[in-house]
Amino acid sequence: MKRLSDQELMKLLQEGDLSPAGEIFDRYSARIYNFAYRFLRTPEAAEDATQEVFVKMIRYAKQFHGDAKLSTWLFSITANHCRDHLRKADNRPKEPEETLLTLADSSQPSPERNMEIKEDELRVQNALQMLTPEQREAILLSRYQGLSYAEIARIAGCSEGAVKTRVFRAMETLKKVLSADEAGGDRCLSVM
Repeated sequence: MKRLSDQELMKLLQEGDLSPAGEIFDRYSARIYNFAYRFLRTPEAAEDATQEVFVKMIRYAKQFHGDAKLSTWLFSITANHCRDHLRKADNRPKEPEETLLTLADSSQPSPERNMEIKEDELRVQNALQMLTPEQREAILLSRYQGLSYAEIARIAGCSEGAVKTRVFRAMETLKKVLSADEAGGDRCLSVM
């Protein structure tokens, strides 16, 4: 199954074969979880979102027509789930108990460097919360997930120009917030 393209796997899934679901999960679950975590800010909510996305992928497989990449369709399901989750009054983002870090290299950084990385990640997470949900979604999909503006426009249901504006405004806000934060310290932090 690893040799099959996303389109071929989805075709099998649409025909009732559930075995491709595991391969699709292996390919995309980490990216989906990472996006959901950065959007929702709690590991539990991100895990629930990730599970729900893949359940919906199986349930609504026939709605995937292949006119967009599978990743775009999955991120669209994820973004919709995250928006719905945040609409509920008791599901507003809370301060995270721990910060999700990208997978570490095989070489282990020093304890001091680990602490700096965690502090930087927390600062970026806090800065991301200063954005509107639309800006946060656009910046997470473009800078963290590497999606094109056209793909993000499909996910967000808006024009490519609107996505560009959201990303630009988000970057401006992040620069201001992180620059103000940096004024108190002497380290330089690269946002993305």
